[in-house]
Amino acid sequence: MIVGRGGDSHKVGSAFFTAPGLGLVKDIIIDHHFAQRWRIGRLLGAVADKPSAFGIGIDEDTAIVVEAEQRLEVIGSGAVYIVDGRPVTYSNISEREFDRTMAIFDVKLHMLRSGDTFDFASRRPAAGERPAGQAAVAGKGKLGRESRRRERA
Repeated sequence: MIVGRGGDSHKVGSAFFTAPGLGLVKDIIIDHHFAQRWRIGRLLGAVADKPSAFGIGIDEDTAIVVEAEQRLEVIGSGAVYIVDGRPVTYSNISEREFDRTMAIFDVKLHMLRSGDTFDFASRRPAAGERPAGQAAVAGKGKLGRESRRRERA
């Protein structure tokens, strides 16, 4: 669990204010009020310090339901951000120069909404069911662009 003010979240020193949580799920670092308090920098720093752990940022009025430490589902009106540090190729967190600007390369970030799930073993998200008339847009190709264009119209 990340604690403290966070202050300059882009500084190396903001990554070192963690405390043991409730111990309900292993190898997960959780931060709350995530988007409302601009906490991406401190979660990235915490994951850079322990890249084997998942970083999970949870917005206000939002929660995760964890099933057997294998999968989570998002509930509520906000978003959940999952930071995967396993693919990180470089970080300056270990230098411990607290006033230095943080650098982290090749981190993976997922942003999930209510109904979406995340599988810890495969490290992959999955889209949940959507209300009628609300299609999920997949891919970057022509179909994805046309779908987004239709949604804006």
